[in-house]
Amino acid sequence: MFAAEPPMSRVPVLDGIRGIAILLVLWYHFMPEIAVPVRAIEWLKKTIYWGWLGVELFFVLSDSLITGILLDAKASPNFFRNFYARRILRIFPLYYACLAIVFFSAA
Repeated sequence: MFAAEPPMSRVPVLDGIRGIAILLVLWYHFMPEIAVPVRAIEWLKKTIYWGWLGVELFFVLSDSLITGILLDAKASPNFFRNFYARRILRIFPLYYACLAIVFFSAA
């Protein structure tokens, strides 16, 4: 019989790609605010256009990560329930903290 494959470990290359995606998004949003020499403006206008790719890159990385987690856990009982429980415990506290900050700062 085949042995079970070990769970997916951290891939450092994906951290680098994630960093590039962050830089692309930041470049897209904040570059018009940075003062630059007149000569470089035309070049910068051409490169700023590609900043939207950072968001697409995040989606691709997230999809591959979530798919890998689900494939690694598919043999365990209640894997969908455990997967969503972990997601809820990871996202909801920050979500409610942000709501509380907005609510109390607006009052």
